[in-house]
Amino acid sequence: MIDTHCHLLPAIDDGARDDADALALARELVDAGVRFVVCTPHFSRRFPTDHGTARERLEALRGLIDSAGIPLGLGLAAEVAPGTAADASPAQLKERSLGAGHLLVELEPDTPAGFVDLALARVRDLRLTCVFAHPERCRAVRSQPRILDSARRAGALTQVVAPSLTGRWGDTAADAAWQLLDSGRVDLLASDAHRPDRDGEHLMRALELVSRRLGPEALLELTEHGPGRVAGIPPHAT
Repeated sequence: MIDTHCHLLPAIDDGARDDADALALARELVDAGVRFVVCTPHFSRRFPTDHGTARERLEALRGLIDSAGIPLGLGLAAEVAPGTAADASPAQLKERSLGAGHLLVELEPDTPAGFVDLALARVRDLRLTCVFAHPERCRAVRSQPRILDSARRAGALTQVVAPSLTGRWGDTAADAAWQLLDSGRVDLLASDAHRPDRDGEHLMRALELVSRRLGPEALLELTEHGPGRVAGIPPHAT
């Protein structure tokens, strides 16, 4: 699996608290089948994460992971909050892009429906493509899923996250996540992992559930082929 939404970098947002936390979470992700993680620290008013600092943390963590013998590749992008996606400078957004041309934009529970078109236009002007994170948690999307249809026709991608599928964020988010998957409105599945002890288990359980419900080929597209295209990671050697 290629994980395109994860808060693995230590002591930078609400994710891993320290190096020990990050190493423990990295091991859990590998146990769940993850081979590459795109670290996506928050870029928001609450967490105005400096991208230079994030790069430094990434290199330090890469060294720790290599020394520990954990077979996990690392990349760097960001999870951009709605307000920040609208207000940040083009340079700030471009340097936080995912792979060769995508931007991970968060849909929060109270994000209004009109933000989707605004984000599409802003990100298109930067010659990037929106990846909308956890739309199942957004009330506007739950009540008007056609919002995603028009966004995807315009080239955007959607990404559900494992804890929604396992019910960690409640039945409403779980029902919405499964409805989006069943209706073919989902392009990527990610962990949104923050801490060890539970997040690896949620990912493993979500992968099992998706494989059982949609089949192994659909799971492969959601977790390997689709994320690989977005992150610019070659297919796993077979």
